[in-house]
Amino acid sequence: MDGTDACVIETRELTKEFGSGDVLVKALRGVDLKIGTGELVAIMGPSGSGKSTLLAILGGVDVPTSGQVLVEGVDLSELSDDARTLLRRRRIGFVFQSFNLLPTLTAEENVSLPLELDGVSARVAGERACHALELVEMSHRRGHIPSKLSGGEQQRVAIARALAIEPALVLADEPTGNLDSRQTRRVIELLQRLVESEGHTIVMVTHDDEVGAAAQRLVTFRDGLIEGDERREDTRSTLAIRPEEN
Repeated sequence: MDGTDACVIETRELTKEFGSGDVLVKALRGVDLKIGTGELVAIMGPSGSGKSTLLAILGGVDVPTSGQVLVEGVDLSELSDDARTLLRRRRIGFVFQSFNLLPTLTAEENVSLPLELDGVSARVAGERACHALELVEMSHRRGHIPSKLSGGEQQRVAIARALAIEPALVLADEPTGNLDSRQTRRVIELLQRLVESEGHTIVMVTHDDEVGAAAQRLVTFRDGLIEGDERREDTRSTLAIRPEEN
């Protein structure tokens, strides 16, 4: 974790198995991983390598068969279901490939709703939603419903929703999977800026080599194990706009 201040999330000998007997699948086979404050980490690997399973366990959505997941030093295995849900709601932001915005709500309402459901007053939730939309350069579209937004704009609203809870960690599952190349570039540049300028910690699963190359750190999986863990210095050149996109 060179250059980072603290460990945000850590796994220790993490395993995950599905099924039993002849149909036993070992999705994770003993994964040790540390991710520090202010890192943009891409997780890549072939289908079935364990990357999506890992993301679900990091977010407390699924539980491991054995091993530990620590979020800001808190062992998720020692928490009750309710306590784990509360930690997930308040300390981990999620971004999905399909955006998951409510179609009848405006961008601002989509961002503020999770806060209000968690007991934050409407006034404070609105203020935090406006700030998050400003961070992702969507203030001018805050009154629009999702159907009036492009795919890239919807994903930026989804990122704002994740940021509004002021999370320790943002987990993104194929965040550019439904976007064209130009929208992909804008979303990845936004994630880079949120890490470099705002100090956020972001972990994303992607199948896109260009997106993976834009991360500061690339962790590759194969057969439930970490195959590589590479840090990059220059991640900007990979996202240059192609001439035909101008």
